[in-house]
Amino acid sequence: MITDLRKPYGKHIARRLSDLKDYFTDRKAVKQILSKSDPVLYEVYEYEVPKKGEHLIFATTIIHPGKIGKERYFTKGHFHYNPDAAEVIVGIEGTGLVLLQDRNKRFESHQLKPRAIIYSRPGQAHRVVNNSRKKLVFLSICRADIGHDYSAAVRIPFPPRRDGFR
Repeated sequence: MITDLRKPYGKHIARRLSDLKDYFTDRKAVKQILSKSDPVLYEVYEYEVPKKGEHLIFATTIIHPGKIGKERYFTKGHFHYNPDAAEVIVGIEGTGLVLLQDRNKRFESHQLKPRAIIYSRPGQAHRVVNNSRKKLVFLSICRADIGHDYSAAVRIPFPPRRDGFR
């Protein structure tokens, strides 16, 4: 039984709205919210291992519930610098969507819920969206030497998610 996948961890990353301001389509809503506060949209608890191909990175991510304009909170999304690297995403708590997209903009969306396993094939970018009023928690596992290309998710944007809360 898993009691708390956030401990022990080596690295904690808190992604705030200011970190994702260029990812949301409603720039007016972003500017309005940032004029008052800079909310944490999601947090990553990464377990540190050597950045070599024979090791696996595993991290727990918590996406808080919320919206910017009509778009749900989501992770930055990324491609891997290593195009041969895949990633596995395992749902732990809450519900959401895993968005997968290749560099030719072929797009897929998969439901993420507790015990669901989503496979992001080599060459696919992935972003996770919280589509509920509760926190979404998931575990991601991939090779330790993959590298994360976040800028490609801005150049090749994912479609916005404007679904209603479930």
